[in-house]
Order: sequence, then structure tokens, then C-alpha cells
Amino acid sequence: MSGGRLCRLLGELGYRGAESLDPDSFEWPFQYDDARPILEWICSSLRPSNVLSLAELSQYEQFLQEGKLLEGGDLDSAYDSISAFSSSRDNQEAVFGAEESLKDIRDATLAYKTEALELQSQLSHLQSQFKMLTGQASTLVQGRRARVAATSAVNGHLTTIDDSLSARNLRMNEVLERIASAAEELANYHSGDEDGIYLAYSDFNPYLLGDSSYMREINQWFSKQLDTGPFRLVAEEGKSKCSWVSLDDVSNVIVRDIEISHQQRVSELQRLRSIFGTSERQWVEAQVENAKQQAILVALKSQVASDEAHIHLDLHSLRRKHSELVTELSSLHHKEEKLLSEAIPELCWELAQLQDTYILQGDYDLKVMRQEHYITRQKLVPFLAIFLIELTWTPTILPLLVFTALLFIMYDKTSHYYYYYYLLR
Repeated sequence: MSGGRLCRLLGELGYRGAESLDPDSFEWPFQYDDARPILEWICSSLRPSNVLSLAELSQYEQFLQEGKLLEGGDLDSAYDSISAFSSSRDNQEAVFGAEESLKDIRDATLAYKTEALELQSQLSHLQSQFKMLTGQASTLVQGRRARVAATSAVNGHLTTIDDSLSARNLRMNEVLERIASAAEELANYHSGDEDGIYLAYSDFNPYLLGDSSYMREINQWFSKQLDTGPFRLVAEEGKSKCSWVSLDDVSNVIVRDIEISHQQRVSELQRLRSIFGTSERQWVEAQVENAKQQAILVALKSQVASDEAHIHLDLHSLRRKHSELVTELSSLHHKEEKLLSEAIPELCWELAQLQDTYILQGDYDLKVMRQEHYITRQKLVPFLAIFLIELTWTPTILPLLVFTALLFIMYDKTSHYYYYYYLLR
């Protein structure tokens, strides 16, 4: 509604592109409490009568070029220079009336000037608010884009999961259809309705023996799989569905059949029971897997909803953290200025005082003197050893020679090893 008023006002003022403007795109500035009164005042006060036309603008520029435009003090002096009295007495009242009108004009001019100054201050304030609102709008747009990107990514992930689940369901349906068709064919085959006469000249005894051994192994494997563990429940359920016959009851034997045919039928029924038990087990596993996938899908949808709910809260928390970081940076800046202005100059001054008193230089000179004294004492050890070698060999100086050799080894046993060898010899 407010955007439409602004677009109509621009059309009335002669804006050329007013027809192509979208009123809905100008609604967002009216949503802020600081900008709404100013925009409503502009829409209600701005009219073609208080806006300069092109002819008036050209005339104004002409006055500026010719220097005939009076502003400020020139305009006041022009008002003051007008004569307030007339030569004839008849029109004195008209002169006084004109003087009063001039005073009114002067007062109105001053009022207009003050109003213009106030409007300029309001305009600067509005410009600062507009900049702030523009920054907030850009932040909101970026947040909205981030939310849209996150939502699209999650929706794409959900679509991928849904497609994978649909593909798995299709594959499971195909497997179940094949199992059902195979079971139907087996039931039709074992019913004996389509028994025919087959003539053959080959011996089928090896094939029958191989088939019987294969059936024996299959029955053992299915009995091992279905009689133990959780699959036993599925087998018992299949057994309960076949309660119309008991494989262990001898009373169910048909009179006209012999015992061998009865055993064959019992083994065949056991084999069919194992096959149908396996198919039921596969169906149960497929149902469990489908329930798991549905639970995962529900969890993902709830997570997406919670993420969308927390996005708005994250924006406010980021703004609060930003303000805290700004205050912390300002405090650190003040500390840095304090260190640069006070602590570092004081340390430099104290260091200069210590250098003036030669305390540091004296410590260094003392270390150098101790090192030189230690080096000279070490250099005396080889000369002392050579001097003792030149003396006459006597048993009384043997401990002295050994002690000297030990000192010599502690000094440098790599470069003067031959002295030590000579002394011991």
C-alpha cells in the first residue's frame, strides 16, 4: 500500500520510469519504525506545486549566470533598502501595509532558513539511518541466501535418500515376485496335476542318487539355519501355518500308499517347509530394513526442521558476539596504546641507566676474565708434564707423575695422548 503511494507520487512528479516500477519492491523501507514517518511525510507533503519545473530551473540557472540572484545578506539588504514611506499622504496606509508585508516576508524568510537548517540536519540523520538500514538489509539477504542454500542442500540429500530407498524397494518387490512365481511353479509341479509319460533309454539312477544327496545336504543346511538362532521363530511360524498335516504322526499315513512313498512325501514337505520358511525370513528382514530406512528419513526431516528453527537464533547470537568482540578489541587497543606510551619508554629508560652504570658491561668483562684465567691454567698442564719428564726418574715422583697424567687426561686426551703414553712407559 505504501509502496503504491510512493510510485504514484513519482508518476505525478514526472518521473519517466514510474510506470515500470513495482510497488511491492518499495514496501520494505516502510517496515522500519525510523524510516516510516519520513517516507509518509514525503508522500503526503510533496506535490507538483512545491517542486520546481524545468522552466523554473532554467530561469534559476540564468539568474545564477547573470548574477541577479539575491541570497543571504544581499536579500536582507535589499529588503531594508525599500522605502517605507510614500510622498503623498493618500497612500501612506498602503505604504504602512507594504512595510508590514515586508516584515512578514522577512520573518517568513528567517523561519524558512531555520526550517531549511533543520531539514538539512534531518536529511543527514536520515542518510546515516539509510546507510545503517542498507547494511542490515544486506546482512539479512546474505543470511537468507545461506538458509536457502542449506535448505536446498538438505532437500537434495533427502531426495537422494528417497530415490535410493525407492530403488531398493523396487528391487525387493522384484525379488519377492520372483520368489512367489518360483513357489507357485514348485507347488504346481509337486501337485501332480500335469504328470505325463516320459520315455527314455538312458539310466537315470546316477542322477537320482545325486539329487537325493543334494536334497540331503540342503535339508541339513536349512535345518541348521532354522532350528537355531532368531530364524527359528520364522520357521515355527511357517510350521504353524502348515498345521493341517503332522510329519511325525504315523496315523496320517494313507492306507493305499506304501511306507516308502510316505517317507518321500514327508521329506518333500520338509523341503517345502524350509523353502517357504526362508522366503518368510527374507520378507521379515525386508520389513525390518524398510522400518529402519523410514526411521532414518523421519530423523532427517526432524533435524532439518530443527536447523531451520535455529538459523534465526544463530543470527542474533552472531550479532551479540560481534558486539562483544568489538568491545574487546577496543580494550586491547587501549592497552596497546598504554604499553607503547608508558611501559616501553620506562623500560628503555631503565636499560639506558643500567648501561650508563656499566653493570651489564662489568658482568660481561668478569665472565671474559674467568674464561681467560681458565684457559691459561689449562695451557700450563702440558708444560708441567714435559718438565716432569725431563727430571731424573725416581720412585718418589711416581705418584706425582700419575696425578699429573690424570690431570692431563682430563684436560685433553685426544690431542696429547702421546704424553700420557710416554709417562706410563
